[in-house]
Amino acid sequence: MKSNLVTAASCLLAAIVAVGFAARPVLAVGQDQDNAPQKAEAAAPGQDQDSARQKAEAPAPSKTQVESWAKPQPGWLYILDPEPGAGRTGGRVWLIEPENGKVMGSIATGTMADFALSPDGSRLYVASAVDGDASELAVIDTAQGVVLKSGIVNSRAMTDGLPPFSTMAVSGDGLAVRILIDAPKPDKDAFLYATFDTRAGEFAPGVVPLGNCGPGRFISHPAADHFDVLCPRSNKIRLIKVDADSRQLEHAEFVLPWERRVGAAAAIEVPGSQQINIVRGDGGVVAFDTSTQRFDGTAANPTLPNRVPPAAWPVSPDGSRLYLGYNTEYSRPDNRFYLDYGRAPNIRPSEATAGELHVLDTHTWKKIGTIKTKATVWSAVISRDGNTLYAMAPHKHSILVIDTQKMHETRAIKIGGAPALALVAP
Repeated sequence: MKSNLVTAASCLLAAIVAVGFAARPVLAVGQDQDNAPQKAEAAAPGQDQDSARQKAEAPAPSKTQVESWAKPQPGWLYILDPEPGAGRTGGRVWLIEPENGKVMGSIATGTMADFALSPDGSRLYVASAVDGDASELAVIDTAQGVVLKSGIVNSRAMTDGLPPFSTMAVSGDGLAVRILIDAPKPDKDAFLYATFDTRAGEFAPGVVPLGNCGPGRFISHPAADHFDVLCPRSNKIRLIKVDADSRQLEHAEFVLPWERRVGAAAAIEVPGSQQINIVRGDGGVVAFDTSTQRFDGTAANPTLPNRVPPAAWPVSPDGSRLYLGYNTEYSRPDNRFYLDYGRAPNIRPSEATAGELHVLDTHTWKKIGTIKTKATVWSAVISRDGNTLYAMAPHKHSILVIDTQKMHETRAIKIGGAPALALVAP
């Protein structure tokens, strides 16, 4: 049964992923050699075969354009601004020097953009819609600010509004970039992960089927051969292992022991242990031991009627603190924060922002502070030293700068767009 499922998923991926990441034609995943593109067109009179081959194999220009650039320094911010602005039809990735709030670079993208950064910071992977359900994946050299490779990925899972978190991730060893694909079947939803092999410069032949996972999010992605995923629609967490071709070898899935409508706002793995801490949508935290398959409560109890929007909420570099955004004005009596509005359970309506940040000690799960912000925030990221929190305030076109020691907002960086997500340069 598992073999049949993987084979079917591989065939599906062959139909939805097409790439042109090298200076030669690259087979689509699962494509037969007989159906491969011709290596070269016939040589014109006076033209040698090598010249004809180079002409035929030249990749199309990328639609992702680096408009200005400075080599990123440790601690600089990559800001995802996915919404079209004045005078432009697509989104932007901004490079920000946060100390002085200066824009040091700008990348023009298509719409509904997403991004991921390699662990060493040398490559930025940007995906954005370019035509219908087709997206371009661009590989950017961050030191030089140039697009090295680009290609088309069809049926990438996308968000119409601001993304609450990325559905792309680079493995901790930098060898794999996984992209969530939404390829519904006639009778049910079907999600899967396509894997871009960073060494080969093309998509791996294997795929990871997720079934009715919904727009999943990564819990952990330490290496190319295994990763863990939170599935909001099926209300499960999945622990997945794959082979060198990214074909699923095994997986374990566990149903969260609460109603799906309560939701899961975040999940954090404890390094060096078998424990995953899951933040419920109502603020309660449950510890899950993967070895015993047991769920246990913690000192972080639900804080009704407030809600924690599902988002990129950061953990301090040493893992001792979790910063959770709270929607303090939630007042719906039916308790359907995550399944409201007819949307997927992790897609947030624009008003589901956080009015304050709660700081939790991840050892005791007790609240150690509350950070009040002058504007509501969408997501946040923490600096490399853990002393500064950067909170995205898209409705105010700003990035809020927060001192984590004083637990106080110190200033705001205006960028003019709608900042949704951020990455910190290593």
